[in-house]
Amino acid sequence: MLTLLGRLTVADGGGRAITVRAAKQQAVLAVLILRPGEVVTIDRLISELWQDGPPTTAKASVQTYVYRLRRALSALAADGVDLATVGNGYTLIVPDRAVDVRVFETAVAEGADALTEGDAGSAVKLLREALAVWRGPVVPEIDVELVRAERRRLDELHLTARELCVEAELRLGHHNRVIPELERLVEDHPFREASWAMLLQALASRGRRAEALAAYRRLRDILGSELGIEPADALRRQHQEILQGDSVLVME
Repeated sequence: MLTLLGRLTVADGGGRAITVRAAKQQAVLAVLILRPGEVVTIDRLISELWQDGPPTTAKASVQTYVYRLRRALSALAADGVDLATVGNGYTLIVPDRAVDVRVFETAVAEGADALTEGDAGSAVKLLREALAVWRGPVVPEIDVELVRAERRRLDELHLTARELCVEAELRLGHHNRVIPELERLVEDHPFREASWAMLLQALASRGRRAEALAAYRRLRDILGSELGIEPADALRRQHQEILQGDSVLVME
């Protein structure tokens, strides 16, 4: 298994750890994992590893890193992993199931599709499976351009998965269950109005009208003081509905 969520780790099919110690060697491996099946040229690896200008020995160093990686990854050959040289570059062939990032992305995509199709139960199952794979941002110890870009993209996807999972739970009527999760979401990401809207819905649907109104005031204060804007039209309408007592109490 090749894991990038949290920190970079490599293990064979029996769970035995394979050590990849050198920082630049780890960076090469991370880049190759994040570009599955693609040919990553030596020039691209050099530009990733030495962003302030490469040394004269850069090409030879990259070739050495790849040589050592190939030796380390040979223990995974039986699992379908192969680091191949293709022209002036390299490609890492590895089954999707063996890379945590791909397992995560696949489960999120399938969960989102299930929710779109109206199958909230399957959506919750798939999205919870995806969130269980998440152990933290992509290899925070590795600081190269491609990894930084993928870290930002996957952080956003993780947040989207959390919101979609809560939306699916709400469709199933699990309002009380997700209120603490929504409180954490708006605390961690105070400008995500979609999360605030679901929090208001969950609170109002459980008859906690005063708390829903207080949550709206918190959002309005945050947006006003930090960004100088008002909540979106949809949220203002939702607020008015709660004020007028139009929200329906939903029992779990």
